[in-house]
Amino acid sequence: MLNTMELQIQCLLWLQNLRETTNGIFDNFFMSATYFGEYIIPLSVIALIYWGVNKRAGQFLLFAYGITLFVNVFLKMTACIKRPWLIDSNIKPVEKAMPAADGYSFPSGHTAGAMAVWGSIAFLWWNNKILRYIMIAIVLLVAFSRLYIGVHTPQDVIVSIIAGVFIILGVDCVTKCIDKNKNRDIIVYSIIMLLTVLLCVYVHIKCGLQMQNYNPLTDNVNPVEMKHSVYSKISFIAGIFSGWIVENRFLKYEIPQGYSRKKTVLLIAGMAILYLLFKWLYFAFSLLVPQYIASAVTTFICSLYITVLYPFAIKKIMS
Repeated sequence: MLNTMELQIQCLLWLQNLRETTNGIFDNFFMSATYFGEYIIPLSVIALIYWGVNKRAGQFLLFAYGITLFVNVFLKMTACIKRPWLIDSNIKPVEKAMPAADGYSFPSGHTAGAMAVWGSIAFLWWNNKILRYIMIAIVLLVAFSRLYIGVHTPQDVIVSIIAGVFIILGVDCVTKCIDKNKNRDIIVYSIIMLLTVLLCVYVHIKCGLQMQNYNPLTDNVNPVEMKHSVYSKISFIAGIFSGWIVENRFLKYEIPQGYSRKKTVLLIAGMAILYLLFKWLYFAFSLLVPQYIASAVTTFICSLYITVLYPFAIKKIMS
């Protein structure tokens, strides 16, 4: 009888056979689908909602995204499960997906990110059936795409979806708790920052222990490189909640009411600037400091840009 992992590998091999039988006709479609779980599209949607649609919903999405990153990093560094093709050499992922599929496999970061954003939107606007079904469909599409292109096992995406449900419900409880007493925001912020520091310490110690038995000839995941790769995520978490507390305490941004051409232009410009910041800040900083530091600084600045810097600019321009 096949064990659980063998069944999962058989599932991936069946999808791989489907790719080969169809000559990869669906490869580009599913590769494109994975982008709905990466940084730029989800964060652009969060920014649009936070700046111009519903500030409370935008904060909810930021909370969900930040906590999802925390949980994903913790689980990846704790489980240290290899990618499918390292478990079974018969697995041949879509070649274009390989560069971004570094590090550990479990759980799926793309699926987790999709749950944090699209799943949260479905939760917040649950009574809108059309929107709800579209958002759920996007989450499932991202999850399936990770299986189809061969970079994750079913357990990777299933656990991400389940964890995402609990994170969304947890964020709902936390935001309602803050609403009952505005002074609780500093308590929540302090707890999250403490947990973020502890996560940094945990990752540092865990990778240090792994390096003691690391063999570059047989081990495909370098613990130091893995540690460096998660710094940007941890930095993003710190930036999201730091920006949130500054905005909540001092800026008190309010979305401009009604429709105007100026408001529309500001929203579009803001998302364009966000894309350029992600791209060019990293390039600029990487000329001065190691790449992992450049990535961490970039994500920290971008998270502050979403939460407080651009809202400040909108407030000044629209006043």
